[in-house]
Parts: sequence; structure tokens; C-alpha cells
Amino acid sequence: MEMNSLHRARRPGFWDRHQSLVRAVAVLALLSGVGYLLWRLVDTRSGTSPVLFWALFAAEVAGWWSLLLETIVTWDCRRRPPAGSGSDPTADIVVASFDEPLELIRATLVGCTLVQGHRRTILVDDAGRGEVRDLATELGVHYVTRADDVGARAGAVDHGLRLSGADLVAVLGADQVPMPDLITSTRDYFVDPTVALVQTPIEFFNRDSLIHSRRGHERDHANQVLGPGRDHLDGSIWEGSGSLLRREAILAVGGVATSPTTGDLATTVKLQSRGWRVRHHPRPVVQGLAPHDLGSYLIQRGRWARGHLATLRTPQSPLTAKGLTPGQRIVHLHLLNGYVRSITDLMLFAVLITTLWTGRLPLTASLSALALVWLPWTALRTLALVSLARGRLRPGERATRRMVNLEMHLRAVVAALSGSTRRFTPRPEHGRDHGGLDVIAQLKLLTAMTLVLEVALATRLLDALLGWPLAPMGGLALVGSTLVGGVTLWMALEVLGVFVRRRQNRSSYRVPITLGARLDGEAVKLRDLTQGGVALITSRPLSRGTEFTVDVDVPRLHGGTTGLRLHLQVTNLTPNRDHTMFRLGCRIVDAGPGELAVLAEFVSVVVPFVRLRLESGGRGSQLQSSSRDSS
Repeated sequence: MEMNSLHRARRPGFWDRHQSLVRAVAVLALLSGVGYLLWRLVDTRSGTSPVLFWALFAAEVAGWWSLLLETIVTWDCRRRPPAGSGSDPTADIVVASFDEPLELIRATLVGCTLVQGHRRTILVDDAGRGEVRDLATELGVHYVTRADDVGARAGAVDHGLRLSGADLVAVLGADQVPMPDLITSTRDYFVDPTVALVQTPIEFFNRDSLIHSRRGHERDHANQVLGPGRDHLDGSIWEGSGSLLRREAILAVGGVATSPTTGDLATTVKLQSRGWRVRHHPRPVVQGLAPHDLGSYLIQRGRWARGHLATLRTPQSPLTAKGLTPGQRIVHLHLLNGYVRSITDLMLFAVLITTLWTGRLPLTASLSALALVWLPWTALRTLALVSLARGRLRPGERATRRMVNLEMHLRAVVAALSGSTRRFTPRPEHGRDHGGLDVIAQLKLLTAMTLVLEVALATRLLDALLGWPLAPMGGLALVGSTLVGGVTLWMALEVLGVFVRRRQNRSSYRVPITLGARLDGEAVKLRDLTQGGVALITSRPLSRGTEFTVDVDVPRLHGGTTGLRLHLQVTNLTPNRDHTMFRLGCRIVDAGPGELAVLAEFVSVVVPFVRLRLESGGRGSQLQSSSRDSS
């Protein structure tokens, strides 16, 4: 077996190795920021518009406050091991399902059957589908459904938790495939009797998703920096799934908070306010499904923002709940601050547009003062944010991410302030991105802001050349405002351009592996395998619609292989340059239930398990050797 695009184990980067330097840069940036803000108050108000001055100053204070929170939360990102070892509690797995495709549920349940150290798997199916019940019976999974879907996934998790009699319960969504060591690698945290929950990093198997790039994926910073940083403050946050729970602790606080949007954070606050601890496990042991397209990404991020901000109106508000430690409260403030930044971002945009259009200024300063005060603060703040992210975020990356989420976060803030509620909307598991005008329709606010900025900037430049049609602006004010406007416009266009150009026509991820196979005695290769289809490399130019059978030996988790006979149908054909070899896109038209389970095990467990362990510097042991044997 060959595994394409296999990432190497991540080595500690420069900032990971120089913790003292990270802290020094952050402290210098904060001190520089205090000096800058004092200068702004004392020396930059003369001749300004009071409204614009205070609006910009408030946004700048918010930026300094955000840096302070980031510094505290990420001050120490070293991994903390469990308090002890040798724990051997009983454990069950609870899978919450609603309307996910059957192949996703099969992959998750097959993964559950291979998890070491658990007694049984409980599938809570809120959709009550007969085919899901049959699948659970086939795989030996305990199937239950509820009379209603109150609380959505949170309600399903709570229902399954109460049915289990185990000491620990692993919680998964139906689109999250556990690795075999899910329980054995996390249960030692519970040697500490105060630990109620262990959250594992959110990793993804569909590496062609919206949030993935050559550098990794958007969640890498949260997994490797924020997670350990929160853990050092005893402020880790439950993310609703991909976790291991102490059943006694959850029941002691009244069970999982079953609000469909606020359940995760509310449950975290309930636990922490009563002295229970939430820990972060640094190694990924679950593979989930990342948002496949822009629409599902925005739905997911909007739901997170609404849910987290909605806790402010509940008894589990992180700002007012009693019993939280200062570190825990800071972690929650840091989380919520990320959503509230949308207000200051909108304020900054309004100040920029108003300045360009009216010529009224938010500050006045000489070039030498800007060089001595503003420039050091800006440079140090940028360097501090990069270093605190341990190099996992590039300069300006936070700002561009906020641009994408701006509209969803603003809606969440308005909903939190007004107290409005909204029915839970599940994220679509499959989707396609067509780019172009579809992006404009989904990012309306960012598109409108970009157009307004283009007009204002172009008009101001026209006025500078012809003296018409705006109020005069010259000198440093003109240069500074047009420079800031130009940089902002470039960032916005860059963000929109990424999505306008993006095309995602596949509704499901194809695992980039190569397996040897046989077609009527001829050696062929299978690539891009899924439960539903495969690409076949052969010298035969089979036409579209042709059906045939291939034999393939599929590696198993615990060593050895299983021979499968797959009945395929050609859906497309692509020749090489000299038409001597052909790539046949094929769908699987016939495979027995047992064969689909073997495929699901290979695609969703064996390949990810080897890949994750290699990426983290571990060994795949017999998995790797058996994979090589089958090549």
C-alpha cells in the first residue's frame, strides 16, 4: 500500500523551542501598546472629529485587550501528561446521529468496534431510520432512538449517557471516526478523581476541505496552541464530542446541558464551577469531517458563535457563574472576545470609510511621532501574535479569518443582545463549492464592504488628482488613509478571491492511497478509494458504463489482509499522453455488507491511524508492516 501526500511528523518550530523569547516579545508588545494608547490620548486629539477619534481609540483598546488575553492563555503551551497511570475503568461509547449519510455512520461504527478497552457502543439515532437500525444490528451496536429530538446532539448525548452504566463514556458525532486508542490513551487522566472530562484535538480525514491548505488546517492553532494553553490554566473547554467523560461527574451536575446551541460551553461551566476539571489531550485520537464547502462552514461557525454568546443569558454565563477560578474565567473571556471583535472590526471599517469620504480625521500626528510610537507598537504586536501562535498563524491571518466570519459573528452578537432564539440547524455533511457568484451570495456583508471601500478609495484618489468632488485632504493624512484603505481592500479582495476561485465538485473525500489489485489476471492499481467508488489504473480502455470485477487484498487493523471482490462500473475514463494507460473512475455497484465494513475499516481507520501516528512521530507498528506487505 502506498499512502500519497503523507505529512511528516511535525518538528518543534522556532517559537516552540524559544518559550522565553515568545514571552519577552509579548510583554514588550503589551508595554509598547500602553505607551501608544497614552500617546493617543494626550497628543493626537487636536483637530480630529470627536466621534471618529473615540471610535478608533475604542477599537485600538480592544486590540490591546485581545493581545493581553492571548498572552495569558498561550503563556505556557507545553503539554501536560496525565496525573497518573494504570487506570482501568469500564468505558462505553455513545454516538449521536441525526441525518448523516449511511456511509459516514458505517465508518464511525466500524471504528467504534475496533476501539480497545470499551464494553459496548450505543448509537442514539434521532432520525429513527430503519437502515441505520439494520446497520447497527449488523455491527453489534446497541441501537436506541428518542421520542423527540429535544436538545439535538446534546440531548442525544445526555440520553446515551444515562443509558450507559460504565465509569467513562466516550462521546462521538456520527461523522467522527475513533482511532483504536481513543480510550486507552485518555483514560489515565481519570486517575485524578477531580477530572470530569478529557477533550481531544479536532482532526479531520477530508483533507481537501474548505479549512485545509498545504500548511495544515485552520484548527491546528486551536489544537496545538490554545488547547495546551487552556489546559495550563485549568480552563479547557468541552467541544461536545471527540471526548471522554466521567459519567458520575456529568450526572452530578444534572447531566449534559441540552440546549442545542449552548450545551457544550454551559456543561463546561457547570463542571468547572463545581470543582470538576476538564483536561486537554494533545494527540488526535478521533477523525472528524471538516466543513466541505463554504455554506456548511458558515453554518457551523455561526452556530458556534450563537451558542457560546447565548450562554451569557443563562445561569452558566462564564462572566457571572460562581466557583470559576481566575484562569478559567480568562479562558472563557478569550473565547467570547473572539466573537465580540466583530463589532470593533465593523467600527474600524466605518472610521476608514468616513475618513476617506469626508476628510475628517480620527487622529493627528507628525511623521516622526508615528515612527517613534505607532510603528514600534504595530511591529511588536504583529510579531507577538505570530510568536504566541508558535508560528502556526501568519501575519494578518487572524484578520482575514475574522473577515470571513464577520457577518456570522455580528448576527450572533445581535442575537445575544436581543435574546432571540433560533432552531438548531445541522451542518450539511456533503456540499459542493461552485465559486463565482455563489460566494457573493454567501458573503454578502464582506462583498458590500469591499465595494464601498473600492468606491471611497477610488473617489479619494480622484479628488487628490483633480481636486473634486470631496472635501480636501492632503499631506500625511492623505497618504496614511489611502495606504490603510489600500491594505484593507487588498486583504478583502484576497479573501473573496480565494473562495471565488475555489471549486469543490466532489461531495465526498477520496483517500489518497494506492493498492495493488487484479483484473482478470492483470495487475492493476486502485487509487482514491471510498466506500462508494475508486479510481483504477489499467492498460484497458474500458468504456463508460462497462461493469467488471476486481480482486484486491485490503490491509486490516491488526495485521494481515482480507481479499475482496468488488463489482465496479466505469463512470469516466482519462488516458495518459500516449494512450497506453488509463485512469477509470468507477463506482462500486455491488459489495456485500461484510465487504463494505472491511472497506470502511481500511479507509476510515487503518489509513488515518497510520497517518496520524506518523505525523505525531509515533509508529504504526504492525499496521505499517502489513501495509507494506500488501503493496
